[in-house]
Amino acid sequence: MTYDILCAGLATYDTILSPIPETLMEADGVMAENVFTGSGGDAVNTAISLAKLGIRVCVSGCVGKDSFADIIQGDLERAGASAAGLVRDPSLFTNAPVVLVTPSGERHIIRTAKGGNRFFCAEHISRELLATSRHLHIASINMLPKLDGQPLAKLFQTAHEMGLTTSMDASFDKEGLWMKRIEHVLPNCDIFIPSFQEAVRYAGSEDLEEITRCFSSYHLNYFGVKLGSKGVYVTDFHTKYFLPSFYQGKPVDTTGAGDAFFAGFLAGYIKGLDLRSCAALGSAQSASVIRSVGANRTAGTWEEAMHRLQENGYALFTTKGEPV
Repeated sequence: MTYDILCAGLATYDTILSPIPETLMEADGVMAENVFTGSGGDAVNTAISLAKLGIRVCVSGCVGKDSFADIIQGDLERAGASAAGLVRDPSLFTNAPVVLVTPSGERHIIRTAKGGNRFFCAEHISRELLATSRHLHIASINMLPKLDGQPLAKLFQTAHEMGLTTSMDASFDKEGLWMKRIEHVLPNCDIFIPSFQEAVRYAGSEDLEEITRCFSSYHLNYFGVKLGSKGVYVTDFHTKYFLPSFYQGKPVDTTGAGDAFFAGFLAGYIKGLDLRSCAALGSAQSASVIRSVGANRTAGTWEEAMHRLQENGYALFTTKGEPV
């Protein structure tokens, strides 16, 4: 089996409660109107979106040998993604965070200190999987302590030497190390698109031009900043684009929106689309997951993404300028 993308990182079983008021900690208790349980984690979310878009994708991550892992594997396979890269370690347990969603759609996540994700390392990604993949995506840097710094830098260097292209998505760095974690990784990274909050801390500036300059020396092919409800900014350091959010109205749940964006972007990248088209496809896919509770439950298909793009007046083009 060959894969377009090997997607590695967090694999979780999520419990999502909504709506939960911001004043929760000031009360004895609150009532949640909606309860959702299901697979999640950045790598799983991204992979399910990729599979729905018709991309051949395999997930690599570390989970326990428990019922939560069974559910994650089942969800991946039903979406059309491969779980062949999941390492199921009986000495560990599958991470099972609780996500609290506010009335405005923002999320707050309660995680446990121990679990498979904290033990996921480069050695869990076999050379056989790399050899049968075209692209390696690490979906959740800053949340995988055994991949911090040099281990991830070496993994990306190996991937490049084997002919793969590479990308990574960020999670918020609670330890505040930021650029120290990735400065040795960036020279072998082709695509990096953090959120605005993350980009500000990496670059030490809220100005997009300053942020772009900060990353311009690392030989990235594409860089961008996810701007939430304001859309996304992407650049190849020659041309820059701002695309709006394609979701109309108040999001139901923003959990997984960034993962879905990256999935859409990578789907376009693998298909040879130009930068603007990749970003547009990412925005369309992101809009598909925030329409309901759950990080990947309503991830859209390629046909749904094309319909959303048409509604918003966007057409897709290859890097050669040919229409899709």
